[in-house]
Amino acid sequence: MTTTRHGTTTAPVVEVVPLTPTTWRVCDSRNDGGKDPRIVGYITTAPDGFEMLWMRPRPGVTYRYDTFDDAVHATETRLRMLRR
Repeated sequence: MTTTRHGTTTAPVVEVVPLTPTTWRVCDSRNDGGKDPRIVGYITTAPDGFEMLWMRPRPGVTYRYDTFDDAVHATETRLRMLRR
């Protein structure tokens, strides 16, 4: 997986698109427009790292991570588990 703080990140499961210098939209790259939305949440900078705000399956759940890469990797892992 290749990630950058300021660019688009594409992984087998996670697509991260920058919205602002501090916010990224996180999509499930495996969803091609079916009944479930592609957007799964948002990563934002936090005072001590990064937060992932989930929009599905349970809106409002937030996880904190030390680095942007940690947030992307953990999100990819969770999405893989949700699809089993």
